[in-house]
Amino acid sequence: MVSKEEVKKIYYLANLNVKEEELDIIAKKFDDVLVFANEIMELDTSECKALEIVVEHNSPLREDVVEESISREDALLNASDKEYGYFRLQRVVK
Repeated sequence: MVSKEEVKKIYYLANLNVKEEELDIIAKKFDDVLVFANEIMELDTSECKALEIVVEHNSPLREDVVEESISREDALLNASDKEYGYFRLQRVVK
C-alpha cells in the first residue's frame, strides 16, 4: 500500500502541489497502477516469440535556423525560483 507520506514525497519531487484531502484517493490510484503492473509482470511469456519491428524511416532534416523566440525575461516571468537569469530547480538526484 502506498502511504500518504510516499504520495507527498512523489508530489514534492515532481514539484506539484497536493491537497491533504486528496492523498487517500491518490494513494489508492497509485496502488491500482502497481497491482496492474505486478499482474503484467507475472504473465508467462515464455512461449511468445520476440517481437522485432524494423522500420526504415528517413525523416528529412530541416535546416538549423535561429528564429525569434520568447525573451529570457518573459520566460522567467512566472518562474517560482530563478537565479542569475536562469531557472533554478531543486536537486532531484542525490
